[in-house]
Amino acid sequence: MTLAKIKILDFTHLLPGEVASTLLSDMGAQILRIEKLQKGLNESLPPIVDGESLYFWALHRNKKRIRLDLKKESAIELIKKLVKDADVILENFRPGVMERLGLGYETLKSINPAIVYCSISGYGSHSKWSNRPGHDLTFVAEAGILDETLDRDGAPVLPGVFISDYMSGSYGALAVVAALYQVKETGAGQHLEISMFESALSTLSVLGTVDMRLGLEELHSRYPENLPNHRIYRCKDKRFLACAPFEPQFWLIFLHKIERTDLTQYDVIEDKVILIEEVSKTIAQKTFKEWMAIFNEPPDCCVSPVNTVDEALDFLPEGRNRVVTAIEHDKIGTIHQIKSPLSQLFAKRDSDVFYTDTDACLAEVLKTLDYSQSEIEKIKQEQASK
Repeated sequence: MTLAKIKILDFTHLLPGEVASTLLSDMGAQILRIEKLQKGLNESLPPIVDGESLYFWALHRNKKRIRLDLKKESAIELIKKLVKDADVILENFRPGVMERLGLGYETLKSINPAIVYCSISGYGSHSKWSNRPGHDLTFVAEAGILDETLDRDGAPVLPGVFISDYMSGSYGALAVVAALYQVKETGAGQHLEISMFESALSTLSVLGTVDMRLGLEELHSRYPENLPNHRIYRCKDKRFLACAPFEPQFWLIFLHKIERTDLTQYDVIEDKVILIEEVSKTIAQKTFKEWMAIFNEPPDCCVSPVNTVDEALDFLPEGRNRVVTAIEHDKIGTIHQIKSPLSQLFAKRDSDVFYTDTDACLAEVLKTLDYSQSEIEKIKQEQASK
């Protein structure tokens, strides 16, 4: 089953909402993006190639796009006509913005009672902080994630990926699919609200339970980093291995491979300080390449390279084609994108595509709504891209 018949009006303009619409597109949904007349922040973020943002185009395969001035009545009328036949609204403005535009949930629900309306924001409209601004760094700091990623000097390390953005986008897509199932069962849509703060906080579920039951004074939440069998070790050439031989059988294999079976006398928890010191000294005696040759030989024991992005793309034995798709952009040529696992499960398209001509998409949309040619020209002029 795919979402091939599901029509989504996508008002998102930042990463959390764009992730949600990309995941839904990868499951086959028909996405129509409603964008501002002028390029927004998401279309201006570096790196820029010939005036186009690779940041933006990393996420917008298979989405049709139109540009509208939502402060003009003709644009609002067009949206309301589209809502009649839509299944989902996605938006990630601050709470209240869509209402001020005349496109809030209650208004659109009166047009289409089955509409699923998904809002992604920092804290949700019911929070006292509903209008407080923030970005991914804001929420990973407030949610305690930064305090879980400290360097050797105890200072927080900025994560290399946007945790709250991707988590809230993923939760948003999941909630939409569940709500669509409810529509199928009951005929009634609903307003879904996804909090970026709560999405980030949810990643600490295990640590939160430990903290609330035992307190961090008794059992510090960063305990996995302090275990010898769940740790990153530095090689001789300053590259790193991610070693997770957590189960006893894997730990024994690990010790055999590094030729330190003498360490089997120690307990990984009670004697962790000794073990970390001894294993660290041993791993530091060989280069990354030498260790990988050893650990790539069976049997496996959950030791992996700390890959670069380029290495990660070629890491699987099936090669890069399993995880990468190439799409042609009419201005800057071929753009490679990392696929989501969902696209391989649900939306097995012959090829992926970029929709760059927003004027052509607008004309196509207006024709489907039975606008006359003169009406189409009038709206295109009124909503002309600046």
